[in-house]
Amino acid sequence: MVLGNSSSGILEAPSLGTPTVNVGDRQKGRLRAPCVLDCPCETAAIRAAMARALDPAFRADPARFVSPYGDGQAAERIWAVLRDAKGWTARKTFFDLPPRRQDP
Repeated sequence: MVLGNSSSGILEAPSLGTPTVNVGDRQKGRLRAPCVLDCPCETAAIRAAMARALDPAFRADPARFVSPYGDGQAAERIWAVLRDAKGWTARKTFFDLPPRRQDP
């Protein structure tokens, strides 16, 4: 599990099948997977959230680890669309402008 208030617990950990105990409100307002457990910065709340995150029944549900940020395959999908598009080229054409006239 990831324990703390880092964005990596919200963004990357769910994609790796790792639950997160997100402490405090630093990540407030961010989308999050169901495997991200928010708790206040209090010892009892942190312990309870950690126990839940480590519970085998909680970890066994794959639906908890579906990231709202996608599955990490966006680059491959984008490349497939661009590769198959008619008239598209990966080469960029540069056009140099004539030099600016210098005032005396």
